[in-house]
Amino acid sequence: MSKIKVLPQTVVTKIAAGEVIERPASVLKELIENAIDAGATHIEVQLEESGKKLIKVSDNGMGMDGNDVEIAFLSHATSKLRSDDDLFSIDTLGFRGEALPSIGSISQTRIISRTKDALIGSEIQIEGGNLGKIKEKGAPEGTQIDVRNLFYNTPVRRKFLKSTQTEMAHISEMVTRFALSYPNIHFNTIHNGKNVLTFPTAKNLKERINTIFGKEIGENLIEINLKESDLSIYGYILPPTHNRPNTKMQFIFLNGRYIRDNIIFHAINSAYRNLLMSRRSPIVFLNLQIDSREVDVNVHPTKIEVRFKNTGLIHDQLYATIRSALMQTEVHSSLQVTSQHNHPNVGSSTTATKTFVGGVGAQHGKEIDVSLDERKESVMKSMSDFFSTSPDKETPYHKDEYKPVALPSLDDNSLFKQENKLTSHIQIHNSYIVEETADGLNIIDQHALHEVVLYHEIWEHIKSSQLAIQKLLIPELIELTPRDFITIMSLREEFETLGLEIEEFGKSTIAIRTHPQILKNLDFHALIQSVLEEIDSDEIKSKTDNILRKIVQVMACKGAVKAGQRLAPQEIQLLLEQRRDNMVTSFCPHGRPTVLKFKISELEKQFKRI
Repeated sequence: MSKIKVLPQTVVTKIAAGEVIERPASVLKELIENAIDAGATHIEVQLEESGKKLIKVSDNGMGMDGNDVEIAFLSHATSKLRSDDDLFSIDTLGFRGEALPSIGSISQTRIISRTKDALIGSEIQIEGGNLGKIKEKGAPEGTQIDVRNLFYNTPVRRKFLKSTQTEMAHISEMVTRFALSYPNIHFNTIHNGKNVLTFPTAKNLKERINTIFGKEIGENLIEINLKESDLSIYGYILPPTHNRPNTKMQFIFLNGRYIRDNIIFHAINSAYRNLLMSRRSPIVFLNLQIDSREVDVNVHPTKIEVRFKNTGLIHDQLYATIRSALMQTEVHSSLQVTSQHNHPNVGSSTTATKTFVGGVGAQHGKEIDVSLDERKESVMKSMSDFFSTSPDKETPYHKDEYKPVALPSLDDNSLFKQENKLTSHIQIHNSYIVEETADGLNIIDQHALHEVVLYHEIWEHIKSSQLAIQKLLIPELIELTPRDFITIMSLREEFETLGLEIEEFGKSTIAIRTHPQILKNLDFHALIQSVLEEIDSDEIKSKTDNILRKIVQVMACKGAVKAGQRLAPQEIQLLLEQRRDNMVTSFCPHGRPTVLKFKISELEKQFKRI
């Protein structure tokens, strides 16, 4: 008896659904693509329970007649291909004819559609792959597709869906991509009866970017406009001072389709080389137009990956265009600002840290591992070079500034003790504290030390329920992207535990009304942005304690004194006194060392005394 069997069609479609449909956002993507291909100028999305219970997409496109509605759920039924030659010149978003059959096999789905010249529309339903009979139905021009109870007949797949907040974050990101690619289309998204995303028709991409991301990004856009016979590139980039720790703010569209391609990412990152700190990514909004015969979009079931015939040409032209645009702006003047405000956080508490070698004239912005011993050796050499330099005309001191200091008499014990107490530590470069110890000296990173001290204090106050709260006289308003707004609002309870009361203030704006009293000079904008960078949407509500710790890390970092900040002697003394025996202060919460220790023997060796 033969062991090989032909799978039933219902199983085949469920397998196909596993490739195409990952979550509610995947369903929404396929339905919106169909609406755009149908020429819609208004698309409305209605959701219940982040799409798990209901996904309804209504459009005002050309619609379908009864014959098309009847075969829409059949496998590989499509109006976008006629022969195999069409596969090499695809000008539509959808083309395979897999989406609707796949969706229908794992949900309860209904289509209602009417063409412009028809008096009445048509309706058909499919449940778990079982197709019903077509009916007449009164309907407006266009198409409405209802997808209910996603994965109801595949409970294992349904179990892997994330929380409502996480799924909504993915949906908002999906709708945002379409809104950026098609500014001429009105998009409206309603969740559980509440309007959550509204993008009215925009005149152009710039207006749509302003609508979605707000003034801070909109006012710093650098236009890109290249028109060649084989390639057109249009869109906007941002200067290096505006960056992210990942590529989520890189929106690349090819012939209207959102894509992610390593060749394009490499060209973008190469154009920003030496202009960004390590592990930071630029923000770009780019539309590429290429002859559809020069690109293969039939690479992956999700159609998010493509393959170019001439990858070298695409890479080089994109690189040259972006680099030229950056060099024509005031990029060089912003390099120092970038390096001061966007230092990378190291994720592990090892004895090695990552150091960025970049800037104008640097060698390709490399990352190198520097051990603590190597760091100490480097510091010692710098100190030795500094103290061995004779004060002459090249010394960076003017004559009236370089004056000898009269030392107190050794017989005056009280004065000597007082002076010795005041000078047992000094601040250098407004960033580091040099502290005398019994067997040598310590060089302390003031920001890292204050950060770890604040981290422990905040946690102690939370555990003892003694975290003092300060009310803001004027609430701090922060504009967010739709996805980031959903993410932050899903963390309201965690923020309130840490003394930050956050409320909705409009569709994508939050209002901060309180803050923990221990953090007096907190930059709320930087705090929220850093929290969003630290916490990926898939982590939301996974483990509350882990989320709290990450937020506390960010709060401590943003509330600590900064590198480059001048401290009074009393402030330095207070900071050093805040170290306690029971507090681990050797490393900051991000894993960077707070102190480098030097024994007197090391100093004597540098000064050739031994």
